[in-house]
Amino acid sequence: MNTASALDRLAAPVHGNADSWRQAFTGAWPFKHVCIDHFFEEQFAERLLAEFPSFDKNLAINEGGTTGGKSVNTRIREISPAYQELYAFISSEPFLDFMSGISGIPDLQLDPKMFGGGTHENRHGQELDPHIDFNYAEDHQMHRRLNLIVYLNKDWKSEWGGAIEIHSNPRRPDENQIRAFDPLFNRAVMFETNEISWHGFPRIDLPENERHRSRKSISIYLYTKDRPEGEIAPSHGTFYVQRPLPAHIAAGHVTTAEDAFELKSLLVRRDRWIELYQKMEMDKNRTIEQLGAYSRQLAARVRVPVTGYVVQEGSTAGVYGDGWIASAMKVQLRAVDPVTSLTLRVYRPEAAGGGRVRILVDGREVANSIIEAGASDIPAAFRRDRGESFTLEILFEAAQKWSPPDDDRDLALMAIEMRMEPPAATEAATGQKKGGLFKW
Repeated sequence: MNTASALDRLAAPVHGNADSWRQAFTGAWPFKHVCIDHFFEEQFAERLLAEFPSFDKNLAINEGGTTGGKSVNTRIREISPAYQELYAFISSEPFLDFMSGISGIPDLQLDPKMFGGGTHENRHGQELDPHIDFNYAEDHQMHRRLNLIVYLNKDWKSEWGGAIEIHSNPRRPDENQIRAFDPLFNRAVMFETNEISWHGFPRIDLPENERHRSRKSISIYLYTKDRPEGEIAPSHGTFYVQRPLPAHIAAGHVTTAEDAFELKSLLVRRDRWIELYQKMEMDKNRTIEQLGAYSRQLAARVRVPVTGYVVQEGSTAGVYGDGWIASAMKVQLRAVDPVTSLTLRVYRPEAAGGGRVRILVDGREVANSIIEAGASDIPAAFRRDRGESFTLEILFEAAQKWSPPDDDRDLALMAIEMRMEPPAATEAATGQKKGGLFKW
């Protein structure tokens, strides 16, 4: 199959003029975008309009949890044959390559679930405040890079509103510049998605005799596994900016009843968004607290590499699950038989250099040694009888500053083994009898 036949759902002038669309896209301001009329092959566009799904209230739940005037159907393969063909086409390699060619973004992929995309229907009175889109899809770990919106509205008039608006910066209304495109039949608007790609549309205001109409469109969002480092921002949801006051409300203007209603409506909507963002912050912080508590519980259960006649009991501090210990480590142990010495075997990376290791038992220092990089054995003498619990602390002071790459933890030593010896082993090694030197 040649490229032309593989792109036969597009109008021939569209895929035949990719170079001109690329130039328009890359040269656009304030961010890359392009408007392409007669996008789909005409008969295919007519089928998409004829088979456009009816407004479904169950698909019109807004961010506040109430039913609004916008219905979104992401499951387009279930709508009709035309939409099954559309899905197959927009997920095909030739189409994705074509979109990469226009945008200059390689390796574009379609989200199989089309989260947030699909068919969009907006009724009279609906609007979409200027916003930038969520930037990262967590479920399939891809960066959102490109929006393609195709409109299906015949005989649409500019005075009805609903034009997609490209904003330079809606947070600065006195400086904000807007470029608008009416949502005309078979018109496609394509734009990159990043931290400055502000867009939205003003309120749809249909005459009384035209309110059987709605603003219909198909939204196609494309992703990549990676994106340029300079464009990467922390993962976030959609950020909205409320529209400014109407231009006619200015110094010297006498407020009418309609103005008062408009102002009240704007304040109510702004307050509801503030309430929503506050709830989102509280929900997020609650999740962080729950994860933190769970993490602390896991950290308290980390096992240290202790061998010999002791068992670990209680919590730990400064111990990591991968064998590293921090510059201050503490663990609670209990002797199951008498122990009279400890040999601590640790490893310090060559790049990290050496340092000083101190070992404390119940707060009393039992070893103080200088070690070099590499593996080291550090002996310590003390005694605990059967059933006695004690706290073991290991403190490390580095001779030089060292931070492991791509790891912001406090990593001091790799603990290989903490070997607790019984009296017989100690006596055999030192010729000393238990008691005396080792019993405090």
